[in-house]
Amino acid sequence: RFEEAIASYDRAIEIKPDKDSAWKNRGVALGSLGRFEEEIASYDRAIEIKPDDYEAWNNRGVVLGNLRRFEEALASYDRAIEIKP
Repeated sequence: RFEEAIASYDRAIEIKPDKDSAWKNRGVALGSLGRFEEEIASYDRAIEIKPDDYEAWNNRGVVLGNLRRFEEALASYDRAIEIKP
């Protein structure tokens, strides 16, 4: 029920736009639906709010790698490792 989950995250974000975990979890749900560019954008927003969120950086690397955007994926993985070796 990913569409419902996304709607719930969107509502949470309306209430508290700086809730980084809502952005990150929204990204996971979007990825499950194959909406990869939106997924990346959600991780990017989570990272803007909380730059040291290694999980968001790692998740971003996964989707970028799956899209064969390897340089960007490696940069995201490197950042995740810097934060949490």
